[in-house]
Amino acid sequence: MNDPMAMHLAQANPNTLHDLLEAVARKNPAARAAADVNTELTYGAMTERVDAYAKGLLAAGVRHGDRVAMLVPPSIDFWIVYHAATSIGAIWLGVNPRYQSRDFEYLLKDSDPAVLIAISPFDGRDYCAELKPLLNAGVPLVCHGDPTAGAMSQAAFLARGAEVSDTRLAAARAAVKPEDTALIVYTSGTTGKPKGAMLSHHAIVSLAMLNASWAGSEALARALCAAPTNHVGCINNCCMIVLAGGGTIIFHPRVDMAALGFLSLRERPTYLVASPTSLSMSLSGVGDVSEYFTCLRLIVFGGATTPLSTLEQIAPFGPRLVSVYGSTETCGIATTTDETAELEVLAVTVGKAVRGLELRVATPDGAICAQGEAGEIQVKGPTVTSGYFRNAQATAEAFTADGFFRTGDLGLVRKDGNLVIVGRLKEMFKSGGYNIYPVEIEQAICEHPAVAQAAVVPISHPLYQEVGFAFVQPRPGASVTPDEIRDFLHKRIANYKIPKHFSIEAELPILATLKVDKLTLKARAASMS
Repeated sequence: MNDPMAMHLAQANPNTLHDLLEAVARKNPAARAAADVNTELTYGAMTERVDAYAKGLLAAGVRHGDRVAMLVPPSIDFWIVYHAATSIGAIWLGVNPRYQSRDFEYLLKDSDPAVLIAISPFDGRDYCAELKPLLNAGVPLVCHGDPTAGAMSQAAFLARGAEVSDTRLAAARAAVKPEDTALIVYTSGTTGKPKGAMLSHHAIVSLAMLNASWAGSEALARALCAAPTNHVGCINNCCMIVLAGGGTIIFHPRVDMAALGFLSLRERPTYLVASPTSLSMSLSGVGDVSEYFTCLRLIVFGGATTPLSTLEQIAPFGPRLVSVYGSTETCGIATTTDETAELEVLAVTVGKAVRGLELRVATPDGAICAQGEAGEIQVKGPTVTSGYFRNAQATAEAFTADGFFRTGDLGLVRKDGNLVIVGRLKEMFKSGGYNIYPVEIEQAICEHPAVAQAAVVPISHPLYQEVGFAFVQPRPGASVTPDEIRDFLHKRIANYKIPKHFSIEAELPILATLKVDKLTLKARAASMS
């Protein structure tokens, strides 16, 4: 362990998120911690802001184990509240600004937050007005922006917190244990109903330190972050790893390739967490991309197959390329390719388990698969979820008898020891880095009064890897057009979930079990696209 920051953190032995932040801040208080379109903070200033917000949460009645929900784009506000909430034993959870009312309603009902914080207005939406009616009576709504609909201003919230003593804050922090849940990230299972994966302080800190140790603080000096704050890709794979490396996070509120390109030229990031889609979009941007890629020391990519042709275009610029695999429930990155891996290995495999984790490929009956044999990928170790929030059945089903997490993904191990992802047990598919769950979309389509049945299957796409193809069967005597369904869905689900293709069918093919024959539909979709 030659990296100075890794050695410092090992000596500090942080057990909670606040321990980690304080350890980094003590070493480099004047170092630049974070920046966004409005401001920037040193590590010393960041800890002061975190303290002030933590006091505000205590004054609002937030206690150990309470949920603090936040609707926020990538920003310093997100980073401050995340650390403030977790520092006093509360559980932070993100709410995606792209959600629609059905998403908001389910998430807030399931998580039952003690306080909701929203950036509003944002991108033309008054989120305070949208969210207030969905909250339980008495739950405060704090607005970072222009308070409406009975929301409390950020200034008023912080003013109340100023009355909380340092002694009370210290006592709240002293009660936080490594095994306590720090973060809930909502994911989905085969039913399409979101489940709140609980990630502990120990899991998040372990992931940050394990991955920062192989990445190195030099590579983690600066990173841009425009990923959704309700996603482990933003929180853990980018922000927490950069924090553990003592680096700077430059936030941008949305994925705007032109703006991010300009920001990259100014900030010269050294670390990039990317999907194959974002890499392709970067290469296809207007102008010379050499300045963008030559400043990068490390590019971590995953979530879907990355074309060899894409890697061949990036490799000459010199960054270290690492293919990774992980999930929400593994807290993020669980495997990495070797430093000396050739491009073919990077394009086809996701490497080996990160040091400290166990990974195996198993058959449905629990037997370990032979080399080259496909089976379910299972992971065990300090970064794995402690279960699903208020869902004991889902938690029990997610683990094997000997404690391995069932990822639901299919893989095989090659002769060289590298893992290859070959498919998914679940129907979920990836589109532009997002997890897409057909059942959720089908349910939304079937809410249309003219629709009897719907089936959504993935088809390949040159940019987004996969997109949805929806087959829709109208009710008898009714008619509906693809444009009508698109307009209907825009008011119910996030835009990235809406299928790119629709086909109106007189009837859908049915199996003997009376289920829709999706294999037939996938073949038909491929021939029609």
